[in-house]
Amino acid sequence: MELKAYICPQCGAALEVDSLTVSMVKCPNCGNTVHIGYRAGENDPGIKTFSTADGMPLASAVLPDGYSTQGYLYERWQSELVPFTTRIRADGSDGSILISDSKELFHDVRNVFIKGVIGLVPNHVSSGYTSFTEPDLYLKSWAENVFGAPLTETSRTALPSRLGSDPDAARTQLASDISRFDQFMEISSSARNVLCSSVMCRFTGTLSNGREAVVLAGMDYEGEELVYGGDLFRGLNLDNQYIKAVKERIDRFLNRTGSASLSEIGSTFSDVVSGREKLSFSDLMSGGIIGKAMRRKKENQAQPSEHRPTQVQQKNDSEEIPFGHCRDHGIRIDQITFGSHRKYFCFCYKENEADATRAFLDFVRTLQPSPSLAQKEADAISRKFSEIRQTVAQNQAVVMQKQAHLRQLQMQTSQMIAQNARSASAGLMDSIQKRSDAESRISQARSEAIRGVDTYTNSYGQTFDVSTAADHVYQNQYGDVFGISGQGFDQNDLNLLNLTELTKNK
Repeated sequence: MELKAYICPQCGAALEVDSLTVSMVKCPNCGNTVHIGYRAGENDPGIKTFSTADGMPLASAVLPDGYSTQGYLYERWQSELVPFTTRIRADGSDGSILISDSKELFHDVRNVFIKGVIGLVPNHVSSGYTSFTEPDLYLKSWAENVFGAPLTETSRTALPSRLGSDPDAARTQLASDISRFDQFMEISSSARNVLCSSVMCRFTGTLSNGREAVVLAGMDYEGEELVYGGDLFRGLNLDNQYIKAVKERIDRFLNRTGSASLSEIGSTFSDVVSGREKLSFSDLMSGGIIGKAMRRKKENQAQPSEHRPTQVQQKNDSEEIPFGHCRDHGIRIDQITFGSHRKYFCFCYKENEADATRAFLDFVRTLQPSPSLAQKEADAISRKFSEIRQTVAQNQAVVMQKQAHLRQLQMQTSQMIAQNARSASAGLMDSIQKRSDAESRISQARSEAIRGVDTYTNSYGQTFDVSTAADHVYQNQYGDVFGISGQGFDQNDLNLLNLTELTKNK
């Protein structure tokens, strides 16, 4: 084994490192962790570069003689944090194949309220939203997809990757990714379960020609089970004032009727979906989940606060919970974020396993993504976030403009109603003076002059009197009713302003 001497940048102590190793090395003198990397050059003839057909470098790694390299860049967004994916491949003269795929990040949103609100974000990338896959199945499924046939696992061990040699760095990077996503979405999450694991499995399989093959597949797996705090309607780059007004109006209505609040209904829904509570036949006949939430609210109000049951069972620190299964242990989970920081694959014929394994381990240990590719990824993510924010700002500007126009129309309508009232009052006095000898006719004229209105009913069952001078009468999202004369709104304006035209009562 060839060793090279390096110097610790913190204390100056000598570090001896395997010349084919790229890893995080700890200084024996001061304990400082140092990343050892290599660049291709005359002193490192074994390091080769993987580039796309048009010459873009994707990564570099140590390879034996006789291996050819190629790279592929797939320009498709998987999530806001994964703007593209890459694959690098090395083909050996003995038929062996080495492959590595770049980062994947999937989201399994378990909270239906959060899923609905996130879906409202313009230009949001939703292709990475999928159901949770067990880590073992995730790796095996990918390996079989690359191999093209079923595989049988025979053994497993630790993967000697750069991330696997420093699990703390893997956790830090994962937490940073989640934090960036939370900051962008204006939400706050905390982890209930975290998994950062580097694993390598040996598989055997049979090709279509009957020849036996060996597959080595590994991954730097990362995942978090997340729970979100605060108001589910908060942030998410939407019109916050509008969301707040809607929520407050719904809560006022529920409180007036003695119903459960939105948060209480959401909590009951989560308990039923997670299996912590069952929805009996009598519950279904008595208002379903909303009825159950109302009854639970009354029961809690009737109990002293110190005896009220907790709705979320906390994890015991000594209890080992498999990743992806917090809910099975009574812990509420809003989202599972999972995937691989990188995956590795080796195919070889059985008789070439020893040589192919050595090449694969060197390939895994020394693999370095291209710095220019990392910069390209960072720039793409920054542009995506700016694009979404710009679209949100434009939509908010349109809404504000429409709201100003609506306020102007409401002011004009109020002035028209006031003028009609003054005219009606003058007509009333004139009618009283001229027709004082006929009470029935005077009474009828007074009613017509004073009221001068038609009756309308909004969607909440409330009735309103609107001047007969109004040619069109509308209801907004809060149930308020107003009328305007002349030409009314077209359908596009009605949709943007969230207005509904009413017809007068018969």
